[in-house]
Amino acid sequence: MNKRREKVVLKKKSNIWKESARTYLDLGCGENKRPGCIGVDFRKVNGVDIEQNLTLFPWKNIPTGVADVVYSSHLMEHINPDSPDPRLAGLIDLMLEKKMITANEVTDYVGDYKFVGGMIRFMDEVWRVLKPGGQFISTFPYAGSFGYFQDPTHVCPINHVTLSYFDPFAKDSTGRFYNLYGIYRPKPWKIIQCFYDTNGSIEVAMEKRIIDKSYNVLSN
Repeated sequence: MNKRREKVVLKKKSNIWKESARTYLDLGCGENKRPGCIGVDFRKVNGVDIEQNLTLFPWKNIPTGVADVVYSSHLMEHINPDSPDPRLAGLIDLMLEKKMITANEVTDYVGDYKFVGGMIRFMDEVWRVLKPGGQFISTFPYAGSFGYFQDPTHVCPINHVTLSYFDPFAKDSTGRFYNLYGIYRPKPWKIIQCFYDTNGSIEVAMEKRIIDKSYNVLSN
């Protein structure tokens, strides 16, 4: 009985990616899923099609290169920007060495535990699930604004310059390159549009760049 139920669930999930020629994901949608999107959230509430903890990397319930557009609204400020505790990484390595746990168990319950920066790892996952040339459209409160500070669960402050760490060719208002991408070398993006109010929100559209060897991307 359990095996039959498992097969039905897997079949249902695999069909999601074939329902239309273009695929739109709404990350952290909750009960307010954007029309026409596949809703992704860690909570199984109305509107959620895929249950996925978006802070557990990689997102094993979302295949690579399936989305044309990924949306997120007031999600990124909730992503812990820190790297994992190195003591936790050491403990996991020790337990693996002593065969107290298996690599599959780490994948299922912990995921990637040696990444650099939670927001960077989040952006790398968005990049992964997008098709070549796919777009990421996101809205979040400007770092330091009242909207950012009012919510006690906001942990990741982002301003318009923060986004330049992800675009190898990002420029400031005078046309000069920021030259920030080379610090962390995440998966490459192109900032298409960015509107912001320092006392309000940021609305940004970014396009997935194809990796070029000149970018010297750090992560795999």
